[in-house]
Amino acid sequence: MNISIKKLSLALLVCAAVSAFAGPRTGLLHLSHVHRGGGKLERPDNTLETFKWCWENGSALECDCRKTKDGVGIMLHDKTLKRTARGIPAELAKKDVSKEVTWAEIKDIDVGSYLKELNPAAADFSHHRIPTIEATFAAMKGHPTYLCFVDEKGAGPAYIAAKAREAGVLDQVYYTGQDYGKALEWNKATKGGKTLIWIGTWPKPKHTAKDTARFEAHYEKKMDEMRANDFKGVSAVSLHTYYDPKAADPFVPSTAYLKKIIAEFHAHNIPVCSIPFEGGETEEVYFKLFELGCDGFSTDYPSVMFSVIRKLKE
Repeated sequence: MNISIKKLSLALLVCAAVSAFAGPRTGLLHLSHVHRGGGKLERPDNTLETFKWCWENGSALECDCRKTKDGVGIMLHDKTLKRTARGIPAELAKKDVSKEVTWAEIKDIDVGSYLKELNPAAADFSHHRIPTIEATFAAMKGHPTYLCFVDEKGAGPAYIAAKAREAGVLDQVYYTGQDYGKALEWNKATKGGKTLIWIGTWPKPKHTAKDTARFEAHYEKKMDEMRANDFKGVSAVSLHTYYDPKAADPFVPSTAYLKKIIAEFHAHNIPVCSIPFEGGETEEVYFKLFELGCDGFSTDYPSVMFSVIRKLKE
């Protein structure tokens, strides 16, 4: 009896998902976004020039927002400047930006040259600087298709919401992160503003049954948090996936599991993106994710994703 009920529930869930997402499969590709704005090798992290490059290529972007010691909201992923800043004293590079550094100390720092060390073929980005949240949102003003997924790194939902509202771009900003509680805070502060919850864990799996089970257990824990609230306050999600075409099942989490939770999200009218942290340099993985039901993508390889989106829309 219990098995029959479960089968019926799953069937109803899938039917609801099909009904909710009827229409062109490409209609939500505009939710696709570039990880940290620039990805792994093409553009520097979290700079205004990088953001504009994403938008001009028809993509949204993910950025990271924290505050300096004196309370200025900036777009910076790491706690320190060690990875991305060049031409600064070693002591400054080690400091916690949010606790020990003022905006005046870092506003003119080169945060683009580091990319040349990773990718010798990269252009000269030494003119790139850390942008403030105000400058980022100002660049979106008047461009309703420019979407920004702000992964909060300590700035706080209320602060980001206030800045987006002041700039007149609140409808273009998605509060982003893995903390469902903070997403609910954002939803309350914005009276229904948009959110994107990302779900993933580390380290990189080896495509074994044990690793797959570990990943799926983590996903289920996050899913249960949202299920307990009937997915209230969730506008979109991004799933961390790993793809190895040589494995018996190319995906971690497994193909079957991904299909199941994508259908569940769709049943609640929630679009699903996925970032392939393994295999993302190939177009193949994005087409496979689209086949599984993903509505959009996130990526560390922007040009590859841009190409896939163009082909899907043709």
